[in-house]
Amino acid sequence: MAILNAFSDWRPLSSGAGELSRDLGSYPSVAGEVIRLLDYGFLIVAGTALGDRNDKYDREWPWGATAGLYHFSIKYTQYLDAGSSIAAMTERVLNVPPVSLFTTKDDAARVVSLPPPRDDGCFGVMKRRRSYRGFDGSAGAITKEQLRDCLFSGIGIVGLARTDLGELPLKTTPSGGARNPYEAYVLAYNVQDLPNGLYHYSALENSLAYMPCDTLPSAETVLGGQDWFSGASALILLVANFARTAWKYRHPTGFRVVLIEAGHIAQNMLLAATASGLVATPTCALNDSVIETMLDIDPVMRSPIYAVAVGTRSETATIADLVDWSAVEHQQ
Repeated sequence: MAILNAFSDWRPLSSGAGELSRDLGSYPSVAGEVIRLLDYGFLIVAGTALGDRNDKYDREWPWGATAGLYHFSIKYTQYLDAGSSIAAMTERVLNVPPVSLFTTKDDAARVVSLPPPRDDGCFGVMKRRRSYRGFDGSAGAITKEQLRDCLFSGIGIVGLARTDLGELPLKTTPSGGARNPYEAYVLAYNVQDLPNGLYHYSALENSLAYMPCDTLPSAETVLGGQDWFSGASALILLVANFARTAWKYRHPTGFRVVLIEAGHIAQNMLLAATASGLVATPTCALNDSVIETMLDIDPVMRSPIYAVAVGTRSETATIADLVDWSAVEHQQ
């Protein structure tokens, strides 16, 4: 810790090691420890890519060290492959008692029953929605209209409100302070009348702009090696622009506001896919480095947060679809 504290600000190696050697031992031994910390990534070098990113973080990250530690420490995660993941979960089931996933009111002194939920309109769509990863890539392309419905329902801008803070976007989903921190990017793999490729969705104009991409990565590559997404017709990436929310909300809870909004957006997209007869699944297991390179985005103030894969249903479930949902029924 003494070495890390000594290099909490930029300083020459010789200066820091020389000062520390007076208390911790000879200069060569201290310098060797500093080199080891550099090798392990605990210290970084000025003028390198990591050094420049650190300077940018110091200048621009608005929500303090605690939120920053959480956000940046979980990026660039290396995920298990499907087989290893299932094996790890099997071992956990055998060794760790499961926790209850819902509560009942059996011990309540008084219970008021509510009328059964409706089955018509949006309520029927909500009840039918299931996460399903069994995409059939050979069953035919989804339509541009189906893709549009997913995008517009989640992130579409339906109007602008004129306020003292400027024109604020009114969206199909709630946005803290109307700051609209998300942009949507589409990896189109099998969409009618839409060439395969990478696109940016304009939530205001309801349009797709083609983005040049040397090689369109597979959904499996983008989504942390999850090979069950390989048959998806399209992948929607939700990328946060933290500066939009931080301009108004300087307290670290502003970071939480941004994360929560991704759930609002994705839920609408999933419901739109269900209403269109598609299957869809969200995931936050993202390959951050691949996405950042593909989109050429600022890795400090912009970040991929969530993704929604949509496509045509295959009758064959994947290893990740543990339950035949069509056989599950619960009457309210």
